[in-house]
Amino acid sequence: MSKVYKKLRLQSPAKINLFLEILGKRADGYHEIETVMQEIDLADTLEIEESGSTAGDKGIELHCTDTEIPCNEDNLVWKAARLFQEELGISRGLKIRLEKRVPVGAGLGGGSSDAATVLKGLDALWQTGIGRERLMEMAARLGSDVPFFIQGGTALCSGRGERVGPPLTARKDLYYTLLYPNIKIPTATIYQNLKIDLTKDRKDVSLLLTVLKSGSPKSLGQLLFNRLEAVAFGLYPKLQEIKTLLESYRPCGVLLSGSGSCIYGLFNTGREAEETRRELKRKGFDKVYVARPHS
Repeated sequence: MSKVYKKLRLQSPAKINLFLEILGKRADGYHEIETVMQEIDLADTLEIEESGSTAGDKGIELHCTDTEIPCNEDNLVWKAARLFQEELGISRGLKIRLEKRVPVGAGLGGGSSDAATVLKGLDALWQTGIGRERLMEMAARLGSDVPFFIQGGTALCSGRGERVGPPLTARKDLYYTLLYPNIKIPTATIYQNLKIDLTKDRKDVSLLLTVLKSGSPKSLGQLLFNRLEAVAFGLYPKLQEIKTLLESYRPCGVLLSGSGSCIYGLFNTGREAEETRRELKRKGFDKVYVARPHS
């Protein structure tokens, strides 16, 4: 009788940044940030399965629907799987299939989310019961945004982004139209070109946190903020054109997500968000999505 191997199929949601302020440069070379991240229902799909490797073979087979993404130890999904095996002393092999839907280099955290999903998935697959704190510690070793995706939802994050605050209550009836302009922006490029002026008025996140819970989309839209936006627009002028185009559809607010290049508009209704998506498609943009907060 052939052995039946365990298999999981999991969603790996993207995120947008509703707020991002730079507080200064750290001694370790990273920047100290304060950011509100929100998971959205635009998601990759991960299938994780034990492989039929012989005992002691930690082999990881990774397959991805996006042929431009490496399927080796350079991939964050692969790194997450290997880290979990090594930390828990597990020598069973794995087959992982990644169905990519979240654009790469867009500021939507797709790779970080995939890595967090692998950690949570392997915890469930192998029933290790290691707990959230241990998962968060492993996640922080993989990347700044990965711990946020262990918790998910909406949260205020600080440090490099790896310090995740308690879950925030946010309205579920928020509708976003996301436009990815097929520009891949390495995060390091944006931060390397960031010139911090500490005399500048630092944006306070507290009002946005209040409005997020019970305010109108219009109120929230007026408070969306990203300190990295000006840097990205300076390096990639096309992004400014896209923001102006999105603003012409009269959303409640428009913002670059993270270090870019995805720009999103917040709309009052799902109908307005969908109409905007269709109009942008007609204009020739191929990667336009309507999303809501992930639940």
